[in-house]
Order: sequence, then C-alpha cells, then structure tokens
Amino acid sequence: MADKIGIHWFRLDLRLNDNPSLINLNKQVDKIIPVYIYEENIELGQASKCWLEKSLEILNNELSRLDSKLYIFKGDPKKIFNKIISEKNISSVSWNRLYDKHSIERDKDIKSSLIKKSIDCNSFNGYLLSEPWDIKNKSGSFFKVFTPFWKTNFEILSKKLILKSSKKYNFYKKDIISVLKIDELKLNTPKKEWMNKILSYWEIGESAAKVKLQKFINNKLSNYGTGRDRPDTDFTSKLSPHLHFGEISPRTIFTEVMKSKIDDDNKKKFLSEIGWRDFSYNLLFNYPEMTELPIQSKFIKFPWLKDKKNFMAWKLGKTGIPIVDAGMKELYEMGWMHNRVRMIVGSFLTKNLLLHWKEGERWFFDTLVDADIGSNSAGWQWISGSGADASPYFRIFNPILQGKKFDSKGEYVKKFLPSLNRIPEKFIHSPWEMSIDEQEKYNFRLGRDYPKPIVDLSDTRKRALAAFKKISV
Repeated sequence: MADKIGIHWFRLDLRLNDNPSLINLNKQVDKIIPVYIYEENIELGQASKCWLEKSLEILNNELSRLDSKLYIFKGDPKKIFNKIISEKNISSVSWNRLYDKHSIERDKDIKSSLIKKSIDCNSFNGYLLSEPWDIKNKSGSFFKVFTPFWKTNFEILSKKLILKSSKKYNFYKKDIISVLKIDELKLNTPKKEWMNKILSYWEIGESAAKVKLQKFINNKLSNYGTGRDRPDTDFTSKLSPHLHFGEISPRTIFTEVMKSKIDDDNKKKFLSEIGWRDFSYNLLFNYPEMTELPIQSKFIKFPWLKDKKNFMAWKLGKTGIPIVDAGMKELYEMGWMHNRVRMIVGSFLTKNLLLHWKEGERWFFDTLVDADIGSNSAGWQWISGSGADASPYFRIFNPILQGKKFDSKGEYVKKFLPSLNRIPEKFIHSPWEMSIDEQEKYNFRLGRDYPKPIVDLSDTRKRALAAFKKISV
C-alpha cells in the first residue's frame, strides 16, 4: 500500500517544536513534505529578508539531520500546490494561520481549491496565544482597549495553555521538480554588506531562540519591570524577531515564563508584552485596513506635513535630538530598536515633525528584523494617536526628559553617537544648551561634531496640539 503523503506549508512558523500544523499532520499521514513558498507579491522589508534567508538555512539544516530537506519554491502557492499534487499522491495539506487580509483571502481560496480536489486541508493557530475571534467582551464584541483584552486573555491562558509536542516526524526524503536552493531566492541582496553587519548581532533559528529565552528568564526577567524601559541597560528579551518568524511560539514563551520561579509582577509585566502582540492582531483582524488607514477615522483629515528634508534627517539619525538620533542609529546598526526609544522616535516624527505615521511605519518595516505587520502598524497608530487604544494625542514625548529619565548618564546615547562622548553628562541630552566657551573647553562644536536641532521642541509641540484641535472640533 502506498504511503499517505501530506504537505506542511511553512510560513511564519520556522520551527519543528510546538508547531500545531506539523504535529497534527504527523498523525494523519505517513510522510510529510516540508514546503516553503516565497511569494514575490508579498511585501517584505530588506532586514526581514536578511533574517528569513538565514532562518530558512537553519531550518533546512535541521531537516537535513532528519534525512530530509526544506522544499523551496517561488511563486503563487496555489499553482505550486497544484504542481506538487499532479506529481505526487498528496492526501493532506496543512499550515498555521496568518491574520492579515491578504493571507486570509489567499488561504481561503487555496483551501477551497484543495477540498474540491478531495484533498484534506487544515489550518491551526501556531502564531498567537489566542485566536482574534476567541477573546470577546461581555457584549460579545472584540476588545478595543488593551488592558481588559489582556486581562481576559491571560485568565483563559492561565487555565488551559499546554504545549504540544511530537516524538518523531516522518519527513519526505525524495526529490520534487522545480525545487530551489535558498540562495536562488536572492534575499540578501542588494544591500548585502549592510545586511551582513546586522546579522553579526544576532543568533538566528529555533535553537538560538530557545537559548535566548532561558537566558532571559535566568538573568533578566527578575529586573524586567523596571529594566525594560531603560535603553542604557540590557533587560529586554530581544525575542521579537524570533517570534515574528515563528522560530519560537508565544505559547512556549508563556509556558516557560509561567513555570519559572520569578516573582509574579515581573512575569506579568513581560507576558503583557507578548499579550500586546496578540492585541495587535486582534485589531488587525477586526480592522484589516489598519496597515494603511487610521483606525480613528477623524485622523483621515489630519493636516500632516510633507517634508523630505526633515524625514531624511530622522531616518539618518541627524535631527540634533540625541536620544532620537541614537535610536535611529541603533536601528541602522542592528535592525532593531529598544521599545522605549521606538515610542520616542515615533512621537518625534508624528508630533514634532508632523509627518504621517505611515512614513515611519514603512521605514521600520524595511529596517527592523522584527518588522511584524500587526505590531508595527498597531504601534505606529498608537503613538500617533489614531489607533483604537491609542496614546492620547496630547501625550507628546519630550525627548530631553525621556532621555534624562531612562538614559540618565547618557550611556545609550554615547554608544550610538560617539561624538557626544567628550561633553559633560548634563548636556548629553541637550548639547545645544552648551555655551560657545563650554564647547571650546570640550573641543566640541555644535553644527560640526553634531547637528543643531532641526526643530524647536516647544514650538512644534504647540503646532501639533493645534493641528489635533482642528480635527477634534
């Protein structure tokens, strides 16, 4: 009797452990063909492409140890599945769900097509803690505010969350026509030198994510509640890119954190960040256009400015505002930015420069290794004031005060802006306050060694509040 063969379609679940689709498919078939399809019409930032290439290489190596490989294709998934089906006797196709509008529509179409061919087709939740449609308020609607959303989600998860595992997968080992090699996808071009620099800061893949989680729990979690806001210390987990590419599941993180002996306050503070990721997808599922349009419709009329010069200064970290510039330099150096600083640079762009949040969202999407369609757009809508559960528009971060509070000695700023190393600590976050004599004393010249501020923080704050008032009338 011929083997029953199934296809697992890898997407943002580049792992073998706690992978619901793989685990369930393993029970249904004799052999699993592990497939990855690169869709050229799917927008993907350059930093994400860089991480993806490495992650696929590592997953392929893991499959090679199991005497199989990752079967890689490029093009339309529906056509590729039809091609494999015409060549092999496929009984099942399985994947883990994604929640953006394009993925939902594509997956429905593929599922319908496969069922018409009498092929079993199933999808699972391998990306979030809870499905967006499972967390409802008392009136049966979805939550628009994070705190009650997470309280409800956390209570459910604490009672029922268990990890699924498979003792052994039976992967397919033979050749299939039209399979590509990873380097044929040409993901790490055209900015290879920049991408390789970013990669040098990261260990990538499922094993690296597991190690990072345990090190975080053992060494950092007990200080997370206060340490997470300080870019001058290293108390964040840096698990976000691993979560985005599915090298580790949020359920694994939740379970490992909950069973640790760390105090409840720090546990809950960290897990609420994983909860924010779920909340972002709750919003994306219910506001599928939020990647392009403001959730609060009144912001469609907001008088955003268009200023290419100021936008370029922001991107390059040359605004003359140290903590903003340090954040943008960190982004360009590592493909990552501390979360507190993300809020500061976002507030500066949308409120002090009055530039559209979408400009920042696109730049982050291209340069962040954790550029996640849900969290990125939800984060930018939050900081700009246009989101469902947004930061109040009148909350305009003062980058000088933020810098003094969360980078009190200027260690973070000096790390990414070495030209400020020789000036006194009291001027680190506002070097323009130095007199000419003081600049001479420390061999520092504003405008030569570091840019003068491109805007006046006080004036632009007033301008932002006046602009908001116009759409609030």
